[in-house]
Amino acid sequence: MMQDMSMLSPALDTLPRVFTLSDLKQLQPEESERALDCVLRWLESGVVKQVAPPRPVFYRVVLGDPLSDEDRCRALQRAFPSLVMVAGSALWRQGLSRQQDSVLECCVAEVELSCHLPDVRLHWRPPAWWSVIRLAGGIAGDYHGVPMLNAELALADASTFAGVWMPDREAVDWSRLSTARLSEASDYLRKLRPR
Repeated sequence: MMQDMSMLSPALDTLPRVFTLSDLKQLQPEESERALDCVLRWLESGVVKQVAPPRPVFYRVVLGDPLSDEDRCRALQRAFPSLVMVAGSALWRQGLSRQQDSVLECCVAEVELSCHLPDVRLHWRPPAWWSVIRLAGGIAGDYHGVPMLNAELALADASTFAGVWMPDREAVDWSRLSTARLSEASDYLRKLRPR
């Protein structure tokens, strides 16, 4: 028998654009046992979408208002804790490319890459890659909380692993890159090259 969930319906407007099942339970702790039923009803009616099943991360659908980069980053971080921005996405957000990406390129350690966010492409990287990134000091700050590969590692990674978008060569500000660090980054990643 379907439970009456009218008491939880107003909660959607009080939730952030990106939320988890846990957020909903904290919002109305007295109704926490019915929170999943409520989210399922919202999913069926199309007012929310799940970021990456089976992870309990959702975003509110607001017609005519696409997700901002900040909301997309927040949703990805909550669904994929290992998330790192790579390739042309990292270069453009660090001001090293004149070409903007149309799809946010990120790598994750999680094997399940299913993601329902628009304009996002996830790539799996092996455990050794994450060790190399730490060893090489490969993170150059973050964008809305998402760590980004430094420019040299972003370039080396794109030449090691196929399938990521990179800007045209002439769109990259090569004067701001270190050839020594690029060579070192390439050496680090060469051993991980897929056969």
